[in-house]
Amino acid sequence: MDRYSQEYSKLKMTTALLQKKYNLYFSMQEILRLVVFLFLISPFILLLTQFKIHGLPEFGDFFWALRNSFVQSLLSAFFSIIIGFWFGLGLIALPKVRWPKLRNVFEILCLLPNFLPPIFTLLSALNIIDPFPMGVFGIVLIHSIMNFGLVAVLTAGIIEKKAGSVIELAFVEGATRLHFLYRGLLPMIYKDIWSIGLFVFIICFQSFSIPLIVGGGRGTTLEVLIYEKIRLSGEWSGAVFLSIVQSIFIFLISLSLRNTNKSTEIKKSNLQLVQSPLALVFIFAFFVLYFVGYLDGILSGIQMVSTFYEYQSGILWSFLGSLAIGLTVGSASFLGLMAIAFSWPKKWFTQFLRGYLGPSTSLACFAFLILGPNGGLFSFLKISAVITLLSLCNLFRLGWLSEMNNLDSQIEVATTMGASPRQIFREITFPQIFERAGILSGIASVWACGDFAVSRILANQDLSLGMMTETLMSSYRLSQASILSLLIIIVGLMCYLFCVGGSRVLGRKFKY
Repeated sequence: MDRYSQEYSKLKMTTALLQKKYNLYFSMQEILRLVVFLFLISPFILLLTQFKIHGLPEFGDFFWALRNSFVQSLLSAFFSIIIGFWFGLGLIALPKVRWPKLRNVFEILCLLPNFLPPIFTLLSALNIIDPFPMGVFGIVLIHSIMNFGLVAVLTAGIIEKKAGSVIELAFVEGATRLHFLYRGLLPMIYKDIWSIGLFVFIICFQSFSIPLIVGGGRGTTLEVLIYEKIRLSGEWSGAVFLSIVQSIFIFLISLSLRNTNKSTEIKKSNLQLVQSPLALVFIFAFFVLYFVGYLDGILSGIQMVSTFYEYQSGILWSFLGSLAIGLTVGSASFLGLMAIAFSWPKKWFTQFLRGYLGPSTSLACFAFLILGPNGGLFSFLKISAVITLLSLCNLFRLGWLSEMNNLDSQIEVATTMGASPRQIFREITFPQIFERAGILSGIASVWACGDFAVSRILANQDLSLGMMTETLMSSYRLSQASILSLLIIIVGLMCYLFCVGGSRVLGRKFKY
């Protein structure tokens, strides 16, 4: 027995020496960091390992699509910033310290077009504007509608946090509004506005679903050109080249983004000098028009309900398909957010997540398309994986970064006191973040339920309600598409409530 004990001790010491010399030991945190990192960059890995560029696309088509992408993104960011800044001054007219509930209502209205699947904004705009201007102008219009509300909410928060006391002082001193806006406010926040504009530019440059529907023949962007080369021309090598060029371009722009998620307290200040009640009226009027356009399509579609009888079986299976994709993406997003939280903080990992905006939609879909067989269950798994990948990058900047930043000091103190990562996660991190994780994963599940762009590349037939709705829209049956979109709301609400409720159940279990 002593001989076996001695041998075991020698083996243990040898293993420890090897682990120390060659760094073979990986903690659970390091493994999760590596898994998240590899998952987020997996499209690039798949392309580099499975494909080689044998030829380049026609440079005429390339520069034409690049010009369209750049022009529509630049104009979309410009109009989103201009309108969003003015609407932000309208939100300031409802200070959070005085009218918190009313302010929250208006902020939700502003964020709604950005949080809902793009198909709802498309239906509303196509029902109101007839004929709709296809091409670059149509893309800019839809992108501006989707993003200026987000710009308004971010701008209002920045002004209140950074310039509240200065605005109050300028008002007391008798400064005029235009003079203060030009000489006082803009110089204080122009870097933040510039970062928001760049962020919107990147979102629009990566957009695939909007150009696919309203781009037409004159508004082909890089994303759409990649899709056409994959599905129509079969030029896989050219699609890889376009994807790599687009990703490098987006990465270089993202290097200049500033972090606008720093949590600072909003102090009560007199912001009368810059607030704009007229903008508040326009916010309300715009969203009344937004909902009227959508309801108009529904009312027209009710008269055509009988035409859905021949699609009964297809609608049922598409409903179940959307439900399966939504629940899968919601659950996977929750696990992804928890993996990030468990792995937090690590300098290189934190910097990577802050600067990485994810691959382009076409690039991610293209990479998973060439991975293994397609069709059947594999299509559902690939669609869910791509949407989860794209959603995690957006959810991190949407609120997860600020959530984790708020816990940095607590995690640091607990680590200093000798607490293990598992103990920190169980007793400190998870009890404070599970509700936010449930909400964010619920938003991702709603996005998944209304997706049609990712599904259109990875599936050869209509597998979800989003794909069926997009098919109806492409054939200009907007009234029927509006009716079908109601089912997207129902299945999206089911998935959202599942994610939020599931997170609360897990939260209660951790408490006990």
